[in-house]
Amino acid sequence: MRLLEGLTEKISPVELLPFESQAAHPGASTLQLASLLKQILRATLEARKLVQGRSSDDLTKGIEPESWSVAECLDHLARTTSAFLPAISTAIVAAPKLTSNRKLRTGTIASLLIRRLEPPYRLRYKVLSQLMPLENDFDAAWVAFENSQSRLSESVRSAAGLAIDQRKVPCPVCAHVTYNAYGAFRMLAAHQRRHLWQIQQILGALDGRRA
Repeated sequence: MRLLEGLTEKISPVELLPFESQAAHPGASTLQLASLLKQILRATLEARKLVQGRSSDDLTKGIEPESWSVAECLDHLARTTSAFLPAISTAIVAAPKLTSNRKLRTGTIASLLIRRLEPPYRLRYKVLSQLMPLENDFDAAWVAFENSQSRLSESVRSAAGLAIDQRKVPCPVCAHVTYNAYGAFRMLAAHQRRHLWQIQQILGALDGRRA
C-alpha cells in the first residue's frame, strides 16, 4: 500500500482555480471547470480512504464469482478515462475562445446519461469489451487510476477560457453517439462516483460476511 502515500486531503484554491486565481470575479465557466477539478481530486481521495488499510484479499476479490473486485473497478475507471481523453483533447484544441463569462452547457444526451450514472444506482449497464477491466493486481490498478486522474485534471485545465461545449466528442465505443466536451467531462466525474459507490458496496459486503 506504499502507493497510497503522498496524497493530501487539503484542496488548494490554486489547484482549483489556476486559470483566474488572481481575478476578483472568476467567470462562470472558470467556476465550472474548478468544480470539475474538485470532483476529480475528491474521487482520488475517496478512493484512497476506501482502500487504506485493506488487505490484498479485500482488494482483489469480488463478492460474487462473476463480480468485479476493488482493483478491477479502479482499472475500469482508468481504462474509461483513457478511452475518452484523446477525443476530448482533440475537441479542446479545436474549441473557440469564450467571448463572455457564460456558463458552459452540458447538453441533453450527456445530462441524461449523467442522471443514470449517479449513485446510488439501480440500473446496470453491460460494459463493452474495450472498457472491461484486465488488471486485478491492486498496485498496478492504483497506479493506472492515479495516472488517469492526473491526465484528466490536466485536460480540464487546458480547457480554460474555451467554449468546449461547442465541440462534439464521439463516444469512444459507440461512434454514432456524441456529446460536447464539457458534457463528457461531467460524465467521467459521474462515472467515477458510480464506481466508488460500487467499491463501498463491495467492501461493505465483505465486512458483513466476516461479521
